[in-house]
Amino acid sequence: MPISSQERQRRATFGTARPTRATFRVSRCGTWIAFTALSVAFILGRVVFGHLPDKIGGARVALVCVVVEVIGQAMIWLAPSQALLFVGATITGIGYSLVSPGFGVEAVRRAPAEAKGLAMGACTAFLDLALGIANPALGLVANHATLSAVFLVSTLTVLCAAPVAVGLLRAPVEGAPARL
Repeated sequence: MPISSQERQRRATFGTARPTRATFRVSRCGTWIAFTALSVAFILGRVVFGHLPDKIGGARVALVCVVVEVIGQAMIWLAPSQALLFVGATITGIGYSLVSPGFGVEAVRRAPAEAKGLAMGACTAFLDLALGIANPALGLVANHATLSAVFLVSTLTVLCAAPVAVGLLRAPVEGAPARL
């Protein structure tokens, strides 16, 4: 069944979308709370826990943060109330805050001395590429499915980073003891 342009616009707009699994409707007033919760948690996560990739290892931090982010995204996907949606957004922000820095620390740590800057640049470029592909793709999902489906797809996509972190934990680094 074709979706009208009004319905497509409604689904693509976070503040007026109605997830199929939830019995609530995120009001325009509630949208800023969700984005603020995510943003504040993201900032606090980096400020409070930003030292952990250097202290306990980037792969370990990335793995924990991926799991935390997956939990937050799944909470948003399945949220039966606005309150749980806001909690999910907060948990997502905390998790997302250190995934990229964790993987970045691992890339730089594993690169030869003469290529550490290149390794960091490659991490940044791949993050930019991932965001550049994922955002339009999730918009396409929103246009053809529901907002709830966007968070399901996002949850599954984020989960794909867990095996990468596990692989990094298991892969030895030349000249450094393994961290497990």
